[in-house]
Amino acid sequence: MEKPEQSRKGKHCWRRIWRKFFIWMLLVTFLLIVTVLSLSGYAISKYKQDYYGSCLRSCDIMAEEFTEYSRQNPREDLLRDYIPKNMDKIAQQTDAFLYLFNQDGDCIYASENSGISADDLKLSTEMRSGLQKDGEYMTDSNVGKIDHSAAEPMLTRGRTFYLVRNGEEVPYYMFASSYTRQLNVYVTHMMLLVVILFFVMLLLSGLLTFYGSWNSNRRLERLETAMRRYVQGDYSQSIDTDSFVGTELEQVAFLAEQIGSQSGRAEESSRQFVSNVSHELRTPMTIISGFVEGILDGTVPKPKRMEYLSIVSQEVQRLKMLVTSMLNLTKFDAGTIQMNYRMFTLNDTAFRTILMFENRLEKRNIAVEGLDSPPVRVCADPDLIGQVVYNLVENAVKFVNDGGTITFTFADEENDWVFAVRNTGKGISKEELPKIFERFYKSDASRSQDKTGLGLGLDITKKIIHLHHAQISVRSEENAYTEFEVRLPHMEPPEQENE
Repeated sequence: MEKPEQSRKGKHCWRRIWRKFFIWMLLVTFLLIVTVLSLSGYAISKYKQDYYGSCLRSCDIMAEEFTEYSRQNPREDLLRDYIPKNMDKIAQQTDAFLYLFNQDGDCIYASENSGISADDLKLSTEMRSGLQKDGEYMTDSNVGKIDHSAAEPMLTRGRTFYLVRNGEEVPYYMFASSYTRQLNVYVTHMMLLVVILFFVMLLLSGLLTFYGSWNSNRRLERLETAMRRYVQGDYSQSIDTDSFVGTELEQVAFLAEQIGSQSGRAEESSRQFVSNVSHELRTPMTIISGFVEGILDGTVPKPKRMEYLSIVSQEVQRLKMLVTSMLNLTKFDAGTIQMNYRMFTLNDTAFRTILMFENRLEKRNIAVEGLDSPPVRVCADPDLIGQVVYNLVENAVKFVNDGGTITFTFADEENDWVFAVRNTGKGISKEELPKIFERFYKSDASRSQDKTGLGLGLDITKKIIHLHHAQISVRSEENAYTEFEVRLPHMEPPEQENE
């Protein structure tokens, strides 16, 4: 079963990699196409503009030069010798074909390199009207060709210029035509370069994208493996969140690591909880079972039966207290405790509680101080705070030394109501002090002094304090004292009540 499962996971892994790869490649391809076409289009447009300017500037220069020369030499017939010689010279230098037309569209002269007779050429109506309207004309389409016998596309430029004839300036048209071979070669090379560059960039992008997808999938697999271990209850290995920093899984890995860490602590706490409960239940049940069997089989003599039944009754009460405490903890953990805030006097609660331990205090000659302090009225749940007071007083009575003192403190400060219980005695060591609020925890000293305690009182106390958004702290000095202090924040009661 393991191999098919691994094969299925492997196929799923590669499908995920290729899916992400193709998605990214589509995006990269689109961006590359847009970028490359934009750059190549700009380069071709720029070159075309420069090419037009350099190839056909001769037409403009000659038109201006012929106009100026005719104005300076109005009596000279430029069409007979001067203009044809200059046209042939410039045509050879620029590798362009030059043509001269009169205002009727008849060709007067065609440069020798054109290889065509002027009598065979006639200016089209469109080109002539364009010159007459704007004074210039330019095109690279077949419609604008002077010599339509040429198969290749040609670039044609026309300019109007004036010659002095019989004392008047007569308009003439100078045209220059050039094959677009250089431009075509440049465009071809550019497009070839663009295609090569595109595929190179596409290949590099593909490799980087595939590596990124593969690497991302590896991180996802590590995260899935860790989460699968957590699901199976294995919290021994934590997630290396540093390897996910800066990735899209950073927050997910961080949250998963927190979940695993908290679940691991909860699992360990649960195991410890079951172990402690089993231990606490086993002792009284063993005692009850042994004594009851001894009474039933007659092993226990009749005079001792009442004594043993009394012990059995105490152990039953201990079991009852354990079950009650467990139910209370379940309610606290589930958050089903209903808070009932009221105003009440904290001194009265402490006084009623200390009366429950009156006989034990008298037998051990323990003094109680501070109950006569000025009354402090607080707003809280009286039943829950009463349980806190009971737990703290019970601890103080258990661990106070014979002939020692239990001291109560009540105060109404600026932001808090303060209640403290202090008892003389052995105190708590610095090593054990941070652990005393843990569930089922008992210090070494308490194990010898407290045979019936369950180690739940302070855990319940801490939860009640947190429900009230209050604070509890403990101070202790070995062989001197232990003091628990509770700070309840001031709050307005839901309604004014008088006890």
